Amino acid sequence: MTVQPIDGRRFFVNGGKMDCVVDLEHGKCDCGVYAVKNILCSHAIAAGTSGGLHISTLVCPVYSKDFLFAGYSENIYPCGGQQVEEHTCFPPDLKRGPGRQKKSR
Repeated sequence: MTVQPIDGRRFFVNGGKMDCVVDLEHGKCDCGVYAVKNILCSHAIAAGTSGGLHISTLVCPVYSKDFLFAGYSENIYPCGGQQVEEHTCFPPDLKRGPGRQKKSR
């Protein structure tokens, strides 16, 4: 992909499935992947590396290890008022499909 800077945070990326304008300051790309999922598309990665930015600074902080650890740092209790029973779980019973069984070699 070829990257042409427009200004400090906007780039025109030529290549891939389509040509896009990437705005790294607002987290937008013409393809729509970067703005909707907050995950870097190939255009944003190309623009970030061309601009000298580390890719991890462009990813939404929700996908970082710190957010994952913070989500599970507290104890998780079952819903109030429900009693938790000890129960052994077995795999579901499998039924044979119709027709003749295939031979294994």
